[in-house]
Order: sequence, then C-alpha cells, then structure tokens
Amino acid sequence: MTRKIVHIDMDAFYASVELRENPQLKGLPVVVAWDSIRSVIVAASYEARKYGLRSAMSVRRARELCPHAIYIAPNFTLYRDVSRQVRGIFQRYTDRIEPLSLDEAYLDVTVNNKGIASATEVARRIQEDIFLETSLTASAGVAPNKFLAKIASDWNKPNGICVIPPSKVMSFLQDLPLEKIPGVGRVTLAKFHRLQMKTIADLRLRSEWELTHHFGRYGRRLYELARGIDLREVDTNQQSQQISTETT
Repeated sequence: MTRKIVHIDMDAFYASVELRENPQLKGLPVVVAWDSIRSVIVAASYEARKYGLRSAMSVRRARELCPHAIYIAPNFTLYRDVSRQVRGIFQRYTDRIEPLSLDEAYLDVTVNNKGIASATEVARRIQEDIFLETSLTASAGVAPNKFLAKIASDWNKPNGICVIPPSKVMSFLQDLPLEKIPGVGRVTLAKFHRLQMKTIADLRLRSEWELTHHFGRYGRRLYELARGIDLREVDTNQQSQQISTETT
C-alpha cells in the first residue's frame, strides 16, 4: 500500500504567535529575540524577512538590515502551550505522528481516524482546524513519503498546500535544486557544485557507486532520494525537539 504522508509546518510560528498576542503589530517587521547585539534571532515575521532577516541571524546584523524592526523577547511557555494545542488537532485525525519541533510534524494518514480517503482533504481540514482554534496558519505537504512531504510543505508558504501524487514524483523532482534536499548544508552543496551537480536531475545521472565514493554512506541515500525513494516510517516514538536560543 502506498503511504499517505502529510507534513505540517506552522508559518513563522513564534513570530505568528506573538503577532496574535499583539495584533497592533501586524504588518510590521517583528523579530522574536532578546534586544541585544549579542543575541540571535529566534524567528522573524514575513514582513521582517523581506529585509533579509531570518532565524539564527545575529541581532547585530539584523539591526543593520532593518533598523526599525520591533523586538519581542521569546516566550517558550506560550509556544509550547500552542504547540500542544496543535498536536491535539493532529490526534483527531491520526495516531501516527512524528513531531520534529514545536512547529512541525509528520503525519501518516494512510489509515486515519476519520476514515477520509483523500490525504489532501485531511491536510485541508487540519489547516482549517488550526486556523479556527488558534488563529494561526500552517502549510502542508502531501506525498507518498516523508522526504517529498517535507519539501512540499515549503512550496506554497504561507498557508498553502502542495500535493505530490505518486505519478508526479519524478517530474516534480527533475528540476529541483539540490539545496532543497532536507539536511543539505553549505558544505555538501559546495561539494555538489564542484562535481557539476545543481539539480536532482544531475544527481540522478550518477551511479550509486559514484555517489558512495564521494559521499560515503550518505551517497546511498542520495541515490534513493534522487529517485523519490524514502522508506522511513513515521516514527511515533520520536520526541519533539525544542528549539533553544542563546546569547553568543
């Protein structure tokens, strides 16, 4: 049976929660961080992102890019409470949930608590419930495996949905930039480029032996991902990671 996986990713979660609590700030560049040049950004609203601000950026750099940004100190107790509320919504639809952080999770809805045949419909209902009950938006990716669902959830942000049916997997991947592969950072991307690879199509031209030669055991996984293969199950025993912040 082909799996039906949904990846839910809350939109600018920490910043969106703060904007919900402070509606007078909507439309302004809001940054969740301690207002100190020695701090780093926890989250940035979409308005702040237009100036190049992003999570993990130093506040010093953020001030240079957007001097008029508004800083709000993080409230992780509130974020955890909202995250539990969202998790409760997930549990109405499926028991097979793998939290990745406070603001994202994989859901296996192949067989779901509502008996809904369409995974896309499940995702839409979850998005609607989240908005009705929290006033927050989430984006969703629907696909036959975790790898594809995670990529898809980022495709139509914010408050969007992207569906990759099994028949469209190869065409969807064809021109996908390699930096879109979850876990590929600057070092790996630079190595790809040195090997004259920029898209999944380029990666697919390489043999498993060649990829293993250059990337070790990770090469085998790259060979599979280039063909849309990801056999990992949704891990219901996975503990949700909590994103922490620190001052440098």
